[in-house]
Amino acid sequence: MKTVWCVLIFLALPLAAQQGPVASHAPDPALAKTQTVTPPPVSMSNVVARVNGASITERDVAEQSMRLFPYYSIHGGKVPDKYQAEIRAKAIQQLINDELMYQAAKRRGITVPPATMQDVLRQARGRFPSRKEYEEYAKAQYGSVENFERRIRRAVIIANYQHREIELKAKFTDAQVREVYEKNKKSFLRPESVWLQTITVNLPANPSAQQRELARERMADILKQVKATKNYQDFGLLAEKVSEDDYRVMMGDHKWVHLVALPEDVKQTLALLQPGQTSDVVESSAGLTIFRVNERRPQKQMEFSEVRDQLRQQMEEGARKARAEQLAQNMQKGARIEMP
Repeated sequence: MKTVWCVLIFLALPLAAQQGPVASHAPDPALAKTQTVTPPPVSMSNVVARVNGASITERDVAEQSMRLFPYYSIHGGKVPDKYQAEIRAKAIQQLINDELMYQAAKRRGITVPPATMQDVLRQARGRFPSRKEYEEYAKAQYGSVENFERRIRRAVIIANYQHREIELKAKFTDAQVREVYEKNKKSFLRPESVWLQTITVNLPANPSAQQRELARERMADILKQVKATKNYQDFGLLAEKVSEDDYRVMMGDHKWVHLVALPEDVKQTLALLQPGQTSDVVESSAGLTIFRVNERRPQKQMEFSEVRDQLRQQMEEGARKARAEQLAQNMQKGARIEMP
């Protein structure tokens, strides 16, 4: 069910290890078992905002900051100073939006079907070795199992509201996607491409004449070995052995590369190569490279069926973002938001 999937977003978030329930979002029992980092030592009951009378506390902001800054734990249990103001502002705004959505959902009478809630709670409980540990955690962190599960229920309601007001209203039919495709058909040209392998000998920054000459001598020896290779496998094994670029661990394989993205001198070199052929040494400021072309693919007008799914995804992603921003603006217009 879509709502269950949505609420997993909430359940996959970090948890602040402080006492008492919080105003927004569901905790994560999975991370609770391994997360040892706690939010900054602030008075967690301090109210930082009220939304139509509902309080948002410092604890809420600390937890939301952990969610927004995924590297929280490796920075000593805090957001680095240079990010604090930005992360804090984003956290408060998200908490306000969540509270407004929760209140809107309640006004519309959105509830959680018993079967859905049982499924979500079963997943939450399943992240603990035993029911006893689940209950101990809930009581320690949120005062009671009831408080803990009330927050999870709240997250399901918010996810349900988001699904109705954002996800479902950001869908496009095949006809709508095709219309965008037809209007922008020239944008769906696949450039001429080549399937490349490379062997490279690096040059240091500002190489001396001696360093450049040593690299050329080494590459001349490698070129002799390249000429003896007969296929992708031979070239790849040689690349693993002698190449110095990052692709050596992948048998020198760059997969498909658009020619338009390559430097002009490289394009000129590749233009002379047929599938299965290798180049001479091409020298640049970064190093000396030998290319192997495995296959060529001409420019092609992509058919609608080839781009439909990706285009739909892009359209819906943009629509979801725009819908979420508009929804937040509309909800805040009539809301009483106080920042003590």
